[in-house]
Amino acid sequence: MPKKRNVTELYEQWKNEELPIDLKNELIQMEGDAAAIEDRFYQFLSFGTGGMRGVLGAGTNRMNIYIIRWAAEGLASYIDSQGEEEKKRSVVIAMNSL
Repeated sequence: MPKKRNVTELYEQWKNEELPIDLKNELIQMEGDAAAIEDRFYQFLSFGTGGMRGVLGAGTNRMNIYIIRWAAEGLASYIDSQGEEEKKRSVVIAMNSL
């Protein structure tokens, strides 16, 4: 899990990154809306019984390419730490089309 930061710091960090235009626009539109910022940045999406699921959008509490990359990197690090035999197994990262 990433180091805990306050939602304003995370929002500002994301807003200052080079992001796809749809995510950047979403962040700009919520400027000054403390409730929207809090909802998108108060936690990181987590794994549940069905994998990671969440609302699409900008933020750490939304499903987007950055959260998927973060989760995939964490999974890869975990598998790597388990030894050579575990590295030979398969992993599937998929998208629900519903």
